[in-house]
Amino acid sequence: MKRRGCFRPFLIVLLALAVLYFTVGEGKTTIMKKVYPIKYQEYVERYAEEYALDKNLVYSIIKVESNFKEDAVSVAGAKGLMQLMDKTAEDCSNKAEFGYTIPDDLYVPECNIRLGCYYISQLMAIYENMELAVTAYNGGAGNVNKWLNDAELSDGKGGLSQIPYKETREYVKKVFNTFDIYNRLYKTNE
Repeated sequence: MKRRGCFRPFLIVLLALAVLYFTVGEGKTTIMKKVYPIKYQEYVERYAEEYALDKNLVYSIIKVESNFKEDAVSVAGAKGLMQLMDKTAEDCSNKAEFGYTIPDDLYVPECNIRLGCYYISQLMAIYENMELAVTAYNGGAGNVNKWLNDAELSDGKGGLSQIPYKETREYVKKVFNTFDIYNRLYKTNE
């Protein structure tokens, strides 16, 4: 009986150390990196660089859009890692002369990431603002343009004071929360 009494405090201390390791120590980072992984790194980094995008923004969009599931299909019909609609993907492929076969190539990680990065870069060129580009990626450029011309929605400085679509508003928040996490987890010395 006395041995058992000594064993219990040992287990409590061991459990406390494990909890500390996984909540504030290196273990937390290890777990967070499993939840927020770096997948398809070759393609993400190649096309993020080619289209002058922050690679962590691309990882964040993929995480929020498909959770890195290459065969993901949304209720609206968006496909692949970056959840591109057929029409958008077709327009991008034609404009950039990629020669992709849509929708089949939307399930090919390299093609999907290349198209998604190209599309985001086009939105960045239009809006010159990462938040507006991400808003347009989800809510559509036509809606963003309409909102920017609405005095109640525009902030008067070229941005939006509010996003009227709840889904888009929540999407933008998720992408930028995820972007902050990726930036903290995968600090670069660039």
